[in-house]
Amino acid sequence: MRLRTVLTIAATGVVGAAGLLVAPLTFAAQAPRNACPDVEVIGARGTTERPGLGVLLTPLAQQLTRELPQTVRSTAVDYPASFNYTASVRQGVTSIAADVQQTAAACADTKFVLMGYSQGANVVGDALAGRSVRGRAAGQPAIPAALSDRVAAVLLFGDPTFTAGEDFNVGNGTRNGVFPRGAGGLDAFADRTQSFCNRNDRFCQGGTSLAAHLDYNKFLDDATEFVAARLG
Repeated sequence: MRLRTVLTIAATGVVGAAGLLVAPLTFAAQAPRNACPDVEVIGARGTTERPGLGVLLTPLAQQLTRELPQTVRSTAVDYPASFNYTASVRQGVTSIAADVQQTAAACADTKFVLMGYSQGANVVGDALAGRSVRGRAAGQPAIPAALSDRVAAVLLFGDPTFTAGEDFNVGNGTRNGVFPRGAGGLDAFADRTQSFCNRNDRFCQGGTSLAAHLDYNKFLDDATEFVAARLG
């Protein structure tokens, strides 16, 4: 069986596969480790972040676990998140697809929330759209069409493949990212997606501000409400 980084969110914190305490929590509705959750939240961290969900997606996973009525399990995508960008993204795409397929095979009723920050958003989008890093067509999506209906929500933050004018864009970013995916690339998931992008973000806008790229915690409530609505 493939080794996965499944995060157990408990009252004492987020615990990785190695038993490392990542962050504190005061409340949880986490599915037992060996049980099938109602929802599996799968997150891909940003470039150079340490293995796990990262500084943005960890508190988002905590908030989803606290506030959703369903049982939740969180899984971190196992990939390098390195500056060897193309190879790193491809490895992330392979990993997230394997995570979805492994859970789907074992848990017939589990729904998925896929989320990514920065390079991780690129990973999530590529897994769903079947496109390469720079937006060129690259065969079939990594996540099989037969499982696409089980993807309940998609959350992207500071996505380098951000494309201006998409209906699911959120925030004040109005330009393309550094690797724009192209209009319609995520049409099959448009009603399930929110892509958060700040004006002048260095990556999702090709701008000059790293501070804008780090300023996505302000959207955690919006993201949580969107997921809750999508799950019903």
